[in-house]
Amino acid sequence: MTRCGCILWLLTATACAQDLKVEDPIQALVNIFDRYRIVMLGELHESRQQWELLERLTTSPTFQEKVNDIVMEFGNSRYQDVVDRFVEGQNVPLEEVQKAWRNVAGALGPVSPLYGNFYSTVRAINRKLPKQRRLRILLGDPPVDWDRVQSRDDLGPFIPFRDVHYASVVRYEVLAKGRKALLIMGTGHFRRSGGRPGSIEGSLLMAGAKAYVVIPGSNIVGGFDDLDSRFEQWPAPWFAELRDNWIGNLPLTGPRGSQGTWAEMADAYLYLGPRDKLTRLRPRRAELEGTAYGREVERRLALIFGKAPNFVPKSDEEPLYERTPAPPPPLPPPPVPR
Repeated sequence: MTRCGCILWLLTATACAQDLKVEDPIQALVNIFDRYRIVMLGELHESRQQWELLERLTTSPTFQEKVNDIVMEFGNSRYQDVVDRFVEGQNVPLEEVQKAWRNVAGALGPVSPLYGNFYSTVRAINRKLPKQRRLRILLGDPPVDWDRVQSRDDLGPFIPFRDVHYASVVRYEVLAKGRKALLIMGTGHFRRSGGRPGSIEGSLLMAGAKAYVVIPGSNIVGGFDDLDSRFEQWPAPWFAELRDNWIGNLPLTGPRGSQGTWAEMADAYLYLGPRDKLTRLRPRRAELEGTAYGREVERRLALIFGKAPNFVPKSDEEPLYERTPAPPPPLPPPPVPR
């Protein structure tokens, strides 16, 4: 490369860095609630770094002043009353309240302790807040009763309608009551396709509420080895809007090639850290092997897939991203009406 070429490359790289406004994620997320009643934050399941950030967010006094509710994907709405009493600080046995995050329709295997820790964090926060400012955890998953699930068909009324149920909780418990909420659910449920809203966001738009969508991630821009060094110009975590900058112009990649841009996927990106530093927190082996919970997980997996795969994690903490992740087992189709 010639000297002029090097100078041009440096100027271009500098311009690319400068056209992205990076913000502190806590302050940025809090400020969004000045303009929106609903913030939809996608989740990387079991991500230790993301849930550490969420604990920092909810313990922020400015968040507590502006937000009323947190809507959880890992929350079976069958146990809403139990969770309400738990986060209010009442004496609720742990074995009763943990059913809320362990017995969801969307998680057939063992559930990360991160979710239970977050419920406990909200409980601790509420002890210090006046009653009218306490945070409420809303349970967004359908009210499946796992004690009654004896076959794949028994899940038919629940699994295909998880998004519908989640949206209904937001409409009736948040919007209809004039409240503000942070929505937490797997990224795939919130991300837009070609700029078009997903089913949950679309349902909220029909109810008159415009939502703000935030997608979390790393420095991966395609497959496992497709890394972009520009993400590492600032210390993680950071927050950036996706409009009119290089990160928003990144192409989405999939099995059929380019499918739009990142700006068409969401309003903002929450960078959690480099690929190789992100981890997922799994249940401890002692919580599964030879325990009632472990036997129940095995029963559910055997019921759905015929034979339970090995669900006991190798270690408590594992890399969040894998080079060749195994495809998730197919979920049962809804039953055919008779």
